[in-house]
Amino acid sequence: MKYRPLELRMKLYDEVHSLRKLGLSHSQIIKMVQEKYNEKLSRSHISWWLRGIHSPYGNVLIMFDDIKPSKELAFIIGDVAGDGYTYVRKKTYDYVIGLKCKDVEHAMEFTRCLETITGSKPCIGKGKDDRYVVEGCSKTLYELLKKPLDIEKLRQYIEYSVETMTAFLRAFLGSEGCIDKRGYIRVYNTDLRLLNYVKQLLLKLNIEVTGPHLGTKKGTPIYNRKGGRTYYKKKDEYYLYIRASSTQRFAELIGFTIRKKMERVIKALNFPHHSSPIKIT
Repeated sequence: MKYRPLELRMKLYDEVHSLRKLGLSHSQIIKMVQEKYNEKLSRSHISWWLRGIHSPYGNVLIMFDDIKPSKELAFIIGDVAGDGYTYVRKKTYDYVIGLKCKDVEHAMEFTRCLETITGSKPCIGKGKDDRYVVEGCSKTLYELLKKPLDIEKLRQYIEYSVETMTAFLRAFLGSEGCIDKRGYIRVYNTDLRLLNYVKQLLLKLNIEVTGPHLGTKKGTPIYNRKGGRTYYKKKDEYYLYIRASSTQRFAELIGFTIRKKMERVIKALNFPHHSSPIKIT
């Protein structure tokens, strides 16, 4: 099913009610709407709207004009760009923004941000794979974040301030970033365009980064120990490398929501060759 954008559905809904108040029949409304918007509505659709059975305003707690740049919104965008997802439940027409992750700290921060933006409490639980699942519903937020993400449209929310940029990166690296035992930080993704954008933001914050470098090639066999089977990479995977000289600035400015990852950063920075050791808070 093809879903019209929320803004368009709202315009059509208002137009249908305005034309009905003028005394037009269903057939006349269909004709007028098609001439004005080049959108053909069905008789049943118009009937549902006029009888109050369905409405594009239903369960809309926030409107587009309500969405302003904030740390919480930037964090949600970063997560959706990483391990997050969006979809429409066809039976109930719920517009879902969700996240699956292994770490409770990251899941709770995503929950807090989603509740702050939507004004309603998201559902949180654990899936069969032992990952935390967080889901909230908002048509407005869905329209903004549905995949593939429109980075150009989202720039105004991500690059609004240093705080929003760091929130976006903290969420994205929480999903897509890793730090090895030596303290080296890498960011993985199959989307080159997205990685290049993340690189731009890091450089803008004076964090030195190289790449994207090709990591794992498409078709590479990967053995899943937990599942006990081998699968093959569907796409080439690339990574960014944050230079060791920028690890401390990364830790102080961005950091990880996930405590284990952050502790590994701190451990690397507290080695004798670092002149300004820092402590986790």
